[in-house]
Amino acid sequence: MSNIPGVIIKSKFKLPQATRRARRYTTYLSYIDRPETKARSHQFENYHDYMEDELKSSGLFTATQDRLNANEREQLRDIFRRAQENGSILWQDVISFDEAWLQEVGVKENRYIDEQRLMQATRNATALMIEKEQMLHATWTAAIHYNTNNIHVHVATVETVHPRERGKRKPKTIEKMKAQVVHTLADRTREQEKLNAFIRDEVLAHKRNHATLSVSNRVLHPELVRQYKAIQKQLPDDKRQWYYNMNGMQELRPSLNRLTDAYLATYFEKEHTSFKQRLDTEVAFYERSYGSSSQASAYRKTKEQDLYTRMGNAILSEMRESDKSSPKLTKGDTSSPKQKIRSAFRRERIMQETLYRIGRHMNDEWDHIKNQRAFEQLEQEVQHER
Repeated sequence: MSNIPGVIIKSKFKLPQATRRARRYTTYLSYIDRPETKARSHQFENYHDYMEDELKSSGLFTATQDRLNANEREQLRDIFRRAQENGSILWQDVISFDEAWLQEVGVKENRYIDEQRLMQATRNATALMIEKEQMLHATWTAAIHYNTNNIHVHVATVETVHPRERGKRKPKTIEKMKAQVVHTLADRTREQEKLNAFIRDEVLAHKRNHATLSVSNRVLHPELVRQYKAIQKQLPDDKRQWYYNMNGMQELRPSLNRLTDAYLATYFEKEHTSFKQRLDTEVAFYERSYGSSSQASAYRKTKEQDLYTRMGNAILSEMRESDKSSPKLTKGDTSSPKQKIRSAFRRERIMQETLYRIGRHMNDEWDHIKNQRAFEQLEQEVQHER
């Protein structure tokens, strides 16, 4: 697999110049439009010509049009000319692609290039940039170029009204543009939904329907019960803190994470292994697309933390419900001694009945387990005799 990032965005900007010898913005349009006008380097609007060079380009396109006729091109050049005269900055972006990556995501197949997808990716990224930078009166045009080893898109943007003086855009904006390009060309929604489905539809659904302190867990998985009770004993008095990301849970989060790991190993060993393999695939895709192991690692950490957070909150929710049903001592109890004795006997009777029922359930559960094992052994013997 190539180590070259799938998508690279390089950006720069040019300030408007008042001198007669200054390069005009339309020179940039000529530069990406028509080769015979490139000599007119003093006119910035000519950059359109370079962008639309038939030998290297698919032609100019905009936010709403895939192709421009002669009149539309001239109107666009006039917009760029007037924008420069009004003091607008010219922003120049180049979105470059690794061709092997384009093949991996299905944009390039042999010599065929899906230009519609490249144009849509450019539109989505540029629209996001305009939104994030609050460029309310922006006009842009772009062209796909094939004249180098890497297919790339030139984008030219100006402000037609109330131009700003500062040309530098936020680095996060450029990063989000890149992410938008990747997302448009390689939609990973289905793969990410599978990761989310494991967390929400399998693990959390099972947890909500199976109490940790159930009889079966007490008999078959006592370690889960032990960890659960150990956490329960350390909970802060303020029940408003009984949520995974609250400050009061900071010291207990490692214990909650270990309980989650134990729960997954007990009930979802194979499924969790599959989840981790899918996550590895997504992380590798992120690293391949962005060329950054740090971004890929951040994605992995985010997804793993989502699992721990949701499971931690499910466990704490169970503890809150358990705490509600526990008998509480009220302050300033004015009951008579006789009433207190009766209450004590009543609690004792309830406790004995509860223990008796638990004992019966445990015996039934154990008998079922022994019968199941005996049946499996008998079945093996029958198979062996055959």
